[in-house]
Amino acid sequence: MAFGKINLSFSVTDINIPTEQTFSLSGGTITGGTGAYAGATGSLSLSFNQTANSVNGNGGYGAVYGITGSGSVTAQGTTTALTLKNFPAEGNCPACTVEYNTFYLSGTAGSLGNGTMTFPLDVTNSPPLNKIVSGTVQLNPVDGFDYYTSFPASVNNLGQSVSGNIAGGTGAFAGAAGTISLTYGQDNAGNFTLTGPATITTMAPGTPVITSVKTAFGAPYVAYNTWLQINGTNLAPANTPAAGVTWSTAASFAQNQMPTQLGPISVTVNGLPGYIYFYCSATTDSSCTSGDQINVLAPLDTSFGPYSYPVEVVVTDNGVSSAPFTVLETPLSPTFPWYDTAGHVVARHLNFNLLGPSSLFPGASTPATVGEEIILVLYGLGAPNGAAPAAGSATQSGTLNPPQCWISGIPVAPSSETLNLISPGLYQLNLAIPSGTPSGDNPINCAYQGYPTFPGAPIAVQ
Repeated sequence: MAFGKINLSFSVTDINIPTEQTFSLSGGTITGGTGAYAGATGSLSLSFNQTANSVNGNGGYGAVYGITGSGSVTAQGTTTALTLKNFPAEGNCPACTVEYNTFYLSGTAGSLGNGTMTFPLDVTNSPPLNKIVSGTVQLNPVDGFDYYTSFPASVNNLGQSVSGNIAGGTGAFAGAAGTISLTYGQDNAGNFTLTGPATITTMAPGTPVITSVKTAFGAPYVAYNTWLQINGTNLAPANTPAAGVTWSTAASFAQNQMPTQLGPISVTVNGLPGYIYFYCSATTDSSCTSGDQINVLAPLDTSFGPYSYPVEVVVTDNGVSSAPFTVLETPLSPTFPWYDTAGHVVARHLNFNLLGPSSLFPGASTPATVGEEIILVLYGLGAPNGAAPAAGSATQSGTLNPPQCWISGIPVAPSSETLNLISPGLYQLNLAIPSGTPSGDNPINCAYQGYPTFPGAPIAVQ
């Protein structure tokens, strides 16, 4: 069975979808993916049927949907029919909804030139800011910039303007910073438009440049007390050892504190120091395929409560700081870490032997069996029940309410689950493989407080 992720986009005009119990999305376009589906094309239509409600610990509400669908995907020269049968998923992140629209933007500042560019627009209702907007303006196949802004719901009034930040880009705009001003309008064809000038400052040679920030093994956003992966250029010294640098010898551990600086590297998220575990340089480490890399535990920043807001991430290397990289921070960002690029989840049997296909670690890993209780780990589940961990403490522990999980769409018995915070940003989930799980690689999905785990993680069963 081939594994990977498919990028799927829809054009949606019904803004009430997030509140409806049943709805359909037709004509979805597959635009590439990862793993076996890199460069994939195709289409998919989906039908959603709400099967339950859920209430998360932050006071928000979610909905559990059964999803059916059909379509086809073409990847690596092969076209495969897609059939989705009653697959579970959670929607309506706490106190927010997500809309996907197509707008147009005209660039009018200096060397940006003039023209109309189409880009995807993500709008997230998150009171009191209500709407968060991100987009990419691609001026040509090489040069483009990303922007991020937020505005109140009343911006629907034509002619109203909002301001935003430039958050890096590609080509000539890699690591760029600046501002953009957008005016909400409508063209003669009835299409909504966003038009306005941008002021962009490019970075001096050698300056740290952040090109991406995401939850490690997960989504391209961040959450507090969550392991993050930061990539870019000039984020680490060019003479960094080939194996990279870890926090294993950090002096702060003598005071039971995680390090906020490792060698010459420090990171802030929303102005608060992150706790750096690892960094490597693409100059000396060929495994840094996405450029220099830093793995950092996001600080315990609960100031936004149950809402999602844009925050700035800054990397400082030898006293020189990057331009702020704007990324969405959400309360939670659940994801399973992987053993390999196919996404096999990090898992063990109860005797702590490695769990996975026999080919994963020959002679050491074995698949799970139906009915067996196994050990999994996750990132991005926030604070345990009761008091949150002390900021910066190198020791974290506590219990959490177990998530709702499915393996190949088969519900896992909640009575078989336990969930605990066992070390900084690392959560242990024990569960039993449900009856009826087929042999082979099976996708595992969980939903925790209304937030689904990042898709595409398989677990081996025999």
